[in-house]
Amino acid sequence: MENKIPLEPSHFYHIYNHANGFDNFFNDRYDYQNFLNGYIKYIVPICDTFAYCFMPNHFHFFVQIKPEPELFKTLRTIEATPKIGSETISYRFSHYFNSYAQHYNKKYKRRGSLFRSGFKRKQVDTNEYFIHLVHYIHSNPVKDKYVNKIEQWEFSSYNPLLNNTNTFLNKTTVFEYFKDIENFRLVHQNVFDTAALNGRNQPFEGLRPLEGLE
Repeated sequence: MENKIPLEPSHFYHIYNHANGFDNFFNDRYDYQNFLNGYIKYIVPICDTFAYCFMPNHFHFFVQIKPEPELFKTLRTIEATPKIGSETISYRFSHYFNSYAQHYNKKYKRRGSLFRSGFKRKQVDTNEYFIHLVHYIHSNPVKDKYVNKIEQWEFSSYNPLLNNTNTFLNKTTVFEYFKDIENFRLVHQNVFDTAALNGRNQPFEGLRPLEGLE
C-alpha cells in the first residue's frame, strides 16, 4: 500500500491523479467545467492555487494549503478542536473527487471507480521546483500532443493567469517566482525539460525561498 505524505497547513503540494484503467473522466466541455466548479467549491476555500491542468484522462493542481488559522474558519466542526489534522484536509480533496465521480457515473450510466485509488501528492520544497512545476503542468497538453502551443489548451491555468480578469488563481505569487509576467511568458515559450523536475536543471537563481515551509 502506498505511503502517502500528509497534507499540512502552509505547505506546497503537487496534487494529481489518473483515470482508472483506460477510461477518461472528461468527455465534453461540461465535464471540464463541472470539475472546475467543484474545485472552486471544495478546494479554493482551503488552498491558494498557482496552476492547474485538466487532460482527458488525468489532472494536475499546484497548491499551497492555507495557514491553520484560515483553515479553522472553513474546516472546524468542534470548537475545542486544537488543530487541523492532515486527515481533515485530505478528506476535503477526497470529497471533491468523489462528488465529481458520482455525477460523472450518473451522467454516463457507468459504475465503479473513476479515479485510480487515492489521489497522488508531492511536496514542493524549493523555489526552482515551483518554477519548473508550473511550467510542467502547463506543458502537459503539448507533451501529450493535444496542441502545439501551451496557450492553445483551454483547460489549464495558463491563459487565466495572463488574462486581465478576476480568478481564484494566486497570480501575484506566481509572477513573483517567475520575477515578472514577461519572464513567465518567456519560460513558457520553451520546451519543458523533464530533467528540471528531478532537480538536474536549476537555472533560476536569486528567487526568494518558498514561504511557509519548516
